[in-house]
Amino acid sequence: MYTVVLLVHIMLAVAIVMVVLLQVGKGSGMGAAFGGSSESFFGSSGPSNFLEKATIVVGILFLLTSLTLAYISGESGQNRLFNQMVPAQTSPLPAPSQNALPASPSTTQQK
Repeated sequence: MYTVVLLVHIMLAVAIVMVVLLQVGKGSGMGAAFGGSSESFFGSSGPSNFLEKATIVVGILFLLTSLTLAYISGESGQNRLFNQMVPAQTSPLPAPSQNALPASPSTTQQK
């Protein structure tokens, strides 16, 4: 079940990217709103063309699959990431050799 919802979620993610990129840019709409043009940024027509409606539908489906994946993941405790982590193995430090020089200078100094 989780795998099927995840595959649908990935396909919806690709679809929403494609639908958004296919839309016509509306960057001039904000400037036209302040310039007194009849076309404003928040027009009264609403989402009228097919791509805008498709964006809404795909966005809602993406949200629903996101919530479904979150619900399925929280439902079972054994699939959590922290339960699957293997603790790091630490290697023991080598014992210092007896013939090594001291790290700090001698406390007795010649005058």
